[in-house]
Amino acid sequence: MDLYEYQGKELFRRFDIPVSDGRLAETPSEARVAAEELASPVVVKAQVLTGGRGKAGGVKLADDPADAEAKAEAILGLDIRGHVVEKLWIERASDIAKEYYLSIAFDRGAKQPL
Repeated sequence: MDLYEYQGKELFRRFDIPVSDGRLAETPSEARVAAEELASPVVVKAQVLTGGRGKAGGVKLADDPADAEAKAEAILGLDIRGHVVEKLWIERASDIAKEYYLSIAFDRGAKQPL
């Protein structure tokens, strides 16, 4: 099962795992409204099911709502490793000390994680 970042964060939130506050946007104007609600600066993140979003230009820091709208305009429609960006996650910017990734692969025959 592949989850977009916004889906994973919603799932974590349901189980009281702390995540950064954010908003889903599908248009530049929605990104602007999200940035206004969250307070600046924000990060505009492409929602695609592949790695390397940042290196491909799919993750950008925006200083204010107008900048978030402009960054969203640049990211929407971008092709990142064969995935066209149709949705954005707008999140309040934060200092990141460490970053962790989780992946679980299942053995379908044994019906258990590997």
